[in-house]
Amino acid sequence: MATSRQLRDEIAAGRRDAALAALYGGSKSVLDRQRSRYCAALDQFELYYGPGRQVRVYSAPGRTELGGNHTDHQHGYGLAGAVTLDLVAVASRNEDGFIRVKSRGFNKLDVIDLTEAEPQQGESTHSASLIRGIADGFRTKGFGIGGFDAYTASDVLRGSGLSSSAAFEMGMAVILNTEYGCGLDAPALARICQFAENAYFGKPSGLLDQLTSAVGGVLFADLADPAAPKIEKIHADGVLPEGMTLCVTDTRASHSELTGEFAAIRKEMEAVAACLGGKVLGEVSEARFWQELPRLRACCGDRAVLRAIHYFEENARTLAQREALTAGDFAAFVRLVEASGHSSFELCQNVYCAASPQCQGLSAALALSQSILAGSGGAWRMQGGGFAGTIQAFVPDALVERYCAAMESIFGPGCCYLLCLREQGAMQVL
Repeated sequence: MATSRQLRDEIAAGRRDAALAALYGGSKSVLDRQRSRYCAALDQFELYYGPGRQVRVYSAPGRTELGGNHTDHQHGYGLAGAVTLDLVAVASRNEDGFIRVKSRGFNKLDVIDLTEAEPQQGESTHSASLIRGIADGFRTKGFGIGGFDAYTASDVLRGSGLSSSAAFEMGMAVILNTEYGCGLDAPALARICQFAENAYFGKPSGLLDQLTSAVGGVLFADLADPAAPKIEKIHADGVLPEGMTLCVTDTRASHSELTGEFAAIRKEMEAVAACLGGKVLGEVSEARFWQELPRLRACCGDRAVLRAIHYFEENARTLAQREALTAGDFAAFVRLVEASGHSSFELCQNVYCAASPQCQGLSAALALSQSILAGSGGAWRMQGGGFAGTIQAFVPDALVERYCAAMESIFGPGCCYLLCLREQGAMQVL
């Protein structure tokens, strides 16, 4: 370990470039940016917690959903890729029993008293609830964790659909896992983070976001048993063929008021499952679903039924996407990506909020993508929870400049990200 000042000087002098290049790439512009970013985070750590502290620096990636829209919480298949947009955390263990976290862009310093394990009144939906829940998850597993002080800086924009929450959660989890020598593997850390998001934050999320941030690469997950998911890591290097760029456009509408919309998807899918004798759709027979369709419409309503149809089709499609990627058949993969996008729009109905039909940023972004990319060999889809956030597109290099300019003309400068997939999951970097 080094002090914050020693580490900052080493980064500024280029002596830590190898570690940064392994995560972000080795071009001069990329390294210049990451050196500056890491040095700024170390400076801010000193500002809040004082100089001379022994520190470690951690990184947890965001993720882009490649397949399996709203299948994970129904114990289906998921397909996602870690990306080079990440959360960086400078952390130092303390001995006073408090976790303190200051995050760039937030005025409040989160202070968690570890003697108060239960969810606190008024804390749900705030980052402090995630930290508290993660700490409790470690303690429940029998680990004697303690406090730390941390400063975080995230490139994973909030509400962007790239799972800034999972990156934050995994950042906190890998700090505790490392600083206190817990030795948990990546899937175990992901389950702790999902527990914190469900039980403390109050969002009924699945597990795929946390798993992808934890493991890295492109991750195919069979979530039939969420306590012991079967995961397959597909190495990121071979996913995108030469001449194709992964673009994610942030439509710059917030998810913050949409938790109820997300929860309704899960609730309605599970209502259909309950009518068929299961807790989630992954536990029931698709053939029986079709046989019971008239009764299910009467019991659950048409939207719930359509969302169940989306689940069954999307689950099969996600398995086919995995097979296309492992076979190196990118043309088949992008055809499935486009079909997934249509299913989200038509069946899952999570592209815009029915209560606010005048606000359809995702719909506009998808329509524009179709206009530019149709017939090009590319593809486009909504990703993430939906209703706001981002869309994803696979864009031939010859169309990237036109595509980005068109998106920025609607959603503003800097809304279109050209992403690289990342092989590494949440980890100590320095």
